[in-house]
Amino acid sequence: MLNKKVVHVSKKSRLTVRRWKSTMRGLPGFVIGNGPSVNDYDVKSLLEGTFTIGINRAFKAIDPTIIMWQDIELWMTERAVLPKLKAVKYSRNASDPRGIAYQFKLMTGPFRIPPNPMVLFGKGSTGPLAYEFAHTLGCDPIVLIGFDCQYRDGITDFYGNNNHHKKHTLPNCSRGLKWIAKNAGGRTIINCSDSKYLKDRLPLDKVVKKLKPYYPENTREYFVERLFSRNIQSKNNRK
Repeated sequence: MLNKKVVHVSKKSRLTVRRWKSTMRGLPGFVIGNGPSVNDYDVKSLLEGTFTIGINRAFKAIDPTIIMWQDIELWMTERAVLPKLKAVKYSRNASDPRGIAYQFKLMTGPFRIPPNPMVLFGKGSTGPLAYEFAHTLGCDPIVLIGFDCQYRDGITDFYGNNNHHKKHTLPNCSRGLKWIAKNAGGRTIINCSDSKYLKDRLPLDKVVKKLKPYYPENTREYFVERLFSRNIQSKNNRK
């Protein structure tokens, strides 16, 4: 049972998240899914010094700038690991029972670009939610890695088999990728995934080489400071 203090902090965290909108405007965003094609790259080495959003167990490949999840199953199986990550934690409010993450509320209805990262829309697949999140942060282009929506040699994910995969997992994932492909929302999508629903796949090493010059500083501290700069400014203005 959650105590009142945790609930209070969770509400405050969602207000903080609201002010993340557009804080990464003009920066490329690398969104890392869990598909088997993640293993086609040395993700940790290639993405060092870039702004990264990792979905679910993406931390098994890299400790990203932000780690996000929406399912309570992820928390239940990885609750010993998640607090130890350097990544900023971003979770659905119902899947963060200890209040360690900045939270979003998941709204019903179809996927759509939200007004700010305090709320995301649609259920059944975290991939399109991560795209919504990257979009609200202002990332452009948005690079998709491990957004496969297909197994490889019977293996569900880059780290092995996910026991929580069900019959509806792939159809939901495919539905989400189709939505992304048709609803870029004015952003450039670069596909580094093994997916039939996205544009022709580009090699991640060449994409990183092309996009790294867009980063004024290549450190985690810079991205985190930029993420929270609007919150710091708002706090100072109230003094």
